[in-house]
Amino acid sequence: MLLPLRRGTGIAAITAAVMALAACGGVKDPAQSGGATAAPSDARLVAPIEGMECKEGSRPTGEPIVVGASLSLTGALAPTALVHRTVGDIVAEWVGRCGGIKGRPIEWKVLDDQSTPAQVTSNYTRLIGDRVDLVMGPYGGAATLAGAGPVTKAGYAYPTATNGAPDKLIGENHFPTWQIGGGVSEPSKMFDAQAKTLVDALKSTGNPPKSVFFAAAKFPTTLSYTASLEKALKAEGVEVVGNVQYEMGTTDFSSIATRISGRNPDLVYLGSLGADVTNIYQAFDAIGFTPKTVYAALPSPASIAGLGDRAEGMMLSSIYENHAPLGDTDIARYFSKSFTEAAQRKKLFPLVETQAATGFAAWQVLLTAVNEVGVDNKKIIDWLNDNKVDTIVGELSFDGYNNYGGDINRVAQIQNGKRVLVWPKDVAGAEIRYKP
Repeated sequence: MLLPLRRGTGIAAITAAVMALAACGGVKDPAQSGGATAAPSDARLVAPIEGMECKEGSRPTGEPIVVGASLSLTGALAPTALVHRTVGDIVAEWVGRCGGIKGRPIEWKVLDDQSTPAQVTSNYTRLIGDRVDLVMGPYGGAATLAGAGPVTKAGYAYPTATNGAPDKLIGENHFPTWQIGGGVSEPSKMFDAQAKTLVDALKSTGNPPKSVFFAAAKFPTTLSYTASLEKALKAEGVEVVGNVQYEMGTTDFSSIATRISGRNPDLVYLGSLGADVTNIYQAFDAIGFTPKTVYAALPSPASIAGLGDRAEGMMLSSIYENHAPLGDTDIARYFSKSFTEAAQRKKLFPLVETQAATGFAAWQVLLTAVNEVGVDNKKIIDWLNDNKVDTIVGELSFDGYNNYGGDINRVAQIQNGKRVLVWPKDVAGAEIRYKP
């Protein structure tokens, strides 16, 4: 089993002061989350993308490139959407410090959709009516689908940074950076590759679990992943000893915790969103239960950090963690320094992980195409469909169903109070700590 989960406080000193705020909803005043970002201290200025010229000390001379987006600055999705707002602030400032992209600065125009899909549609319709040059996708699967209609109809490229609802077809203008599916042609198989990644990670230990209990929120992504993982584990002979689906917004997990405790499985799969994992562990604490092995699918990073030492050994779904090899580039180091300093000022989770990384990767995809073919949406769409792009999360291509390219879902683990990728080996910063 995994190393025992220890009780205690503080997962990492750098995040301790902000975790309670983030877990409770992050920044309450969206006005605090906009505006320019200060240049990071002790970080060498480089261009945010490969092949772009960066002239430190120069000023952009051309007309601004207006990039519009709808983001949930208020409402239930605000804590995570504000991360994407901050990433856009950083990129706009970064491009300006380099003298612009082809001499033109970025103007980042964000409208609040209040975490409501209908407002997302309205916001993109308004942005397009205002003749923004380019758009950036929103946060969340429902929001991505809501914005796709007006964006696609108007012929805009649509870079996105969320893995929600990948099986809902958008079109050839869709360029997702949280890639799922490994280029599959059937939407029903979108999550099979992600499930295989976790199964392969467990098998690599030489002592994979013999039993599993699933507890998942009723959310399209978590339910789809649960179904694929259940099928994959059963194929390996793992016994499913429980499968519970709970409503989004659930806070009382006492009955679920009791059922898990009664079965005491080798693996507890938590299809958790936001602060769910915090509430589940409170229920575990109330009955004095410590699970053997835990894998959490989509929890907020703040909720994991808030568990303190109890999270030690937990495995997580991930695309990116801030260590070599993915974090060992000048661009990654500049972005990490910039984001940490900006997030600390705004009381957001201050370390680069999946959300910030995929958000930045979406900007890298868009800016790379602009650097190659200019500010022309048709040319951008055509170029991205024919080329690969180097990003912070790895090299991305856009093919297969819904342009999701190759599956880049990875497995992270909490080790010594830090998040680290442990699978696949080519991006791992450590081996899985898992013993018989």
